[in-house]
Amino acid sequence: MTEAADGSGRGKIDHLPGLESRLFDIPEDKFIEVVRLLERVRDHPDVRQTFAAIRPRLVQVRPDRRPTMKRVLCMPFEDVLESLSGVDVPLGRIERRVIEPVWRLVTECGDTALIDQLDRQVQETAPGNLNALRNIGRRLWPMAAQAIRGAVEQDGSRQMVWRLLHGDEELRRQVLDVAAFLDIGLTVEALKDALAPKPLPALDDHHVEAIEQAAQAAARQSPTLVYYLLLVAASRMANPADLLAVLNDIDLGKARREQPVIFAQLSGLVVTNLEERSARLDGKRDGAGGAAVAIAPEEAIAIAERLVASVNTTSAVMDFLAEPVYRERLDAVKAAVRTMVTGSVLDTAPQGILTVVAAPAASGRPVAVDDDAQTAAEDHARALRRCEGLADALGLHQPLKDAMASMEKGLLERAQALLAQYPKAAGDPDDAETAEMNLFYALRLLEMVAGPAKADRLRTAIMAATGEFGEE
Repeated sequence: MTEAADGSGRGKIDHLPGLESRLFDIPEDKFIEVVRLLERVRDHPDVRQTFAAIRPRLVQVRPDRRPTMKRVLCMPFEDVLESLSGVDVPLGRIERRVIEPVWRLVTECGDTALIDQLDRQVQETAPGNLNALRNIGRRLWPMAAQAIRGAVEQDGSRQMVWRLLHGDEELRRQVLDVAAFLDIGLTVEALKDALAPKPLPALDDHHVEAIEQAAQAAARQSPTLVYYLLLVAASRMANPADLLAVLNDIDLGKARREQPVIFAQLSGLVVTNLEERSARLDGKRDGAGGAAVAIAPEEAIAIAERLVASVNTTSAVMDFLAEPVYRERLDAVKAAVRTMVTGSVLDTAPQGILTVVAAPAASGRPVAVDDDAQTAAEDHARALRRCEGLADALGLHQPLKDAMASMEKGLLERAQALLAQYPKAAGDPDDAETAEMNLFYALRLLEMVAGPAKADRLRTAIMAATGEFGEE
């Protein structure tokens, strides 16, 4: 990749074949260095494609990104931007495809002199200097909100807007939502500091107080903006339904009269959000947008735990407020979660856990343990045990009991077969070590699935057979 002589990065850019895969393997400091270089020419199609490919490592490393005007523009609504992967969906999400047309509207309909001035300031701002970026946003966001709203609502620019949004009415609605978030940009930024780190596991009194103060500040601008402020608050929570539980105790200031309407909007949105998240459980796709990708057992349980907690909180709020209309919809969410847990954890347990315990080889020599497969099997076993905490909510008592019994029986049978073969390996030190390792890992899996008490008999048999291994 080459740059123009002035360092602008606007010169010829060589093609970037294969760079994506190499960027997953280089040391972290070098990776950050390459990212910084690529960011200087990120508008080039090859570079955009590279960024899309390496996004998983960007999420993992989270380097301080070089600030740009477009990033500053997105700060007030970044919490509600849809995620790039996974099943978690922010409340009242803004699709990422909105960003480019919004930026076009701002640059074409906004104050170009101010944009140029702020762009120079952004270029001089060091990565991670949040205060400097917020000072730039202080001037950018109100101007951008006015430009967006003017372009969308004025007759003279309707053709241009229609072209930019491809006649998509949903996109138009989201563009106006963006303008609302920009209107309260500084208030949003202050609230983000108070509700950090994200995701917030629970609301404390000082969190509720911060939400109340921010809502009152938004209401002083316009009562209609309080809804958007609360969307940001909810999106920063591990369980967005927690906001519903305290909302009626919050003083919304000048938006007090709108409080019942706002509550109804957020309640409906929380339930819809749960439905959208559950709908994605069987919809994870590979990078090419092809076949569905199986959810790993531990990931499936983590997703299930979050969704069940959200459903339970939402149900409690709805019951307290006598809102039975959502009961059937929440039950459908739990049914989807049950299906996902059954398919990703229970049904796959034989393949994920049992097969890692090698069957005795015909030659009599033990097969070496596959460490990666063993780690995956232990993860699966932990996921199986965590299902116990979801059994009541999802009606999984009997299927889980059957799966656990099947795993216990299967692991014991395989371990006994390895134990019976052990004397053949004991005469060779290397074979004996491999056989003992197989037995140790089989015992570990049995203990994880069935508990220490049920593994004691096998442990005693292994100690008796291996002697020195048992003493260790």
